[in-house]
Amino acid sequence: MIKRGRVSAAEKNITVIAGAFGERPAPPADFNERQAEIWRQIVASEPGEFFNTATVRDMLANLCRHREAADRLAVVIDGFELEWLKSDEGSRRYALLLRMRVQETRAAASFATKLRLTNQSRYVPDTAARMARDGLKGTKPWEL
Repeated sequence: MIKRGRVSAAEKNITVIAGAFGERPAPPADFNERQAEIWRQIVASEPGEFFNTATVRDMLANLCRHREAADRLAVVIDGFELEWLKSDEGSRRYALLLRMRVQETRAAASFATKLRLTNQSRYVPDTAARMARDGLKGTKPWEL
């Protein structure tokens, strides 16, 4: 876009640096397709330089593994027949699957919090309190 008038000294000193934006890291080679998909979704939702250290990428890899494991357990639990709960073996297996899913979900949530991917970890306490206080003012959508 062409600008009319004289070019300022500040505009003359502007230089464009190619490739200054951080690249998004690729998923690890040992990931299966679902884990790689989870990785790409998370990495796409953050700035390119967010995952710039090996430690952060390792934590992200563990997050992806736990989420994929929780997804697999959810499929098994959803396919569990209620008739199987009538036997002691079936009810023990079902309880074990539920505990495993809770463990995987907790681990994934812990990694997400440690990586500061959750909304809770992005709020400054003062800002969160102000947003909660100010959010109560006015007419609610369901009151219209």
